Amino acid sequence: MEWKEAQKVKVRILVDNYIDVFEPSTELVKRITPGQAKKPLMAGHGYSLFIEADGEAGARNLLVDSSHSDVMLLHNMEALSIKPRSVEAFFLTHGHVDHFGGMVGFLKSRGKGIDVYTHPQSFLPKLVVTPRGKVGPWQLPRGELEALGARFVTNRKPTVVSQYFLLSGEVPRVVSFEKPWPAARILKDGEEEPDTFADEQTLVMKVKGRGLIVVSGCSHPGIINMVKQAQELGKDKVFAVIGGFHLGVVDQDGIDATVDAFEDLGVELVMPCHCTGFRATLRLAEVLGDRFAVNCVGSLIEIGV
Repeated sequence: MEWKEAQKVKVRILVDNYIDVFEPSTELVKRITPGQAKKPLMAGHGYSLFIEADGEAGARNLLVDSSHSDVMLLHNMEALSIKPRSVEAFFLTHGHVDHFGGMVGFLKSRGKGIDVYTHPQSFLPKLVVTPRGKVGPWQLPRGELEALGARFVTNRKPTVVSQYFLLSGEVPRVVSFEKPWPAARILKDGEEEPDTFADEQTLVMKVKGRGLIVVSGCSHPGIINMVKQAQELGKDKVFAVIGGFHLGVVDQDGIDATVDAFEDLGVELVMPCHCTGFRATLRLAEVLGDRFAVNCVGSLIEIGV
C-alpha cells in the first residue's frame, strides 16, 4: 500500500505516567484543563495514544498501545469521548506489559474484531533482571486476544497501515552511544537471552508542509536510531518526536549525547513521555527550550491544517 501524506495529524495522549491540569497550551499542544473532560483523567505507569490523520485519502485513526491496565485506558477514553468501537486499527509497539496490559479490556469493551499490528517477536516472553531479582516474564496472551477479536498482522519490514501510518519494521542500530538495555531478557525455546528489542517499531507519519512525525513506544532500540531510520524511510525532515525515550536507565553521558543529537536534528517539537526519566526530561527542557513540551495525560498535539 502506498504511504500517503496527511494534511493534518492529531495525537491524543490517552495514558501516560504524568498529568498536570495547569500546564499551559501552546500553538501545537493543547492541554485538558479542569472541567473540559467528562470526568477527571487518570495517570499511571503505561502508555497509550489515539492518533487521527486526515488528507486526500480521507480520515483514518489508530490506537497505539493500551497501557498497563484497561482501568486507566477505558476510563480516559470515556473521559475524552473516544469510543472503543470507533478505533479502526491497533498498533502494539513492542511486547512489554505496560504497552499491552489493557488490550483484553479494550477488546471486551469494543465488542468486535480489529486488526492488531506488531512484530512477531512481541509474542515471546520478556523479563527484566533487577538488583532485587527478576521481574516477569510477561507474555502477550495471543490466544485470549484472538478469541476476543484481535486479528494479528505481523511484520519485520516497513509496512503501511490505513494509508497514513508507516510502521518502521526492525530498527537498525547505527548510533554508537545507544546501547541495548542490559537488564532486558527474552525467552526463546525456554532459554533466556539478552533482548535486543527487534520487536520494537516506530510509527511515522508525514504531514504536508511540515515533515515527519515520529512516535515511539519505549525507544529500546534508541530514540536517535529510530529518528534516523524515519528520516531514511520518509526522505524528509523530522518535525516532531513523541514517545518514551527510556533514558532513565542511561548514564549522564548517554543523556547528553541524546540531547545533543536532538539539537543537531533541528526537530521542532520534542515531547518525551512515559519511560524517558526525570533527569533526561529536565535536560531536554533546558537545552531545547520552546521546542520541548512536557507530556501530560489528555494533551492533544495538532500538526498541519
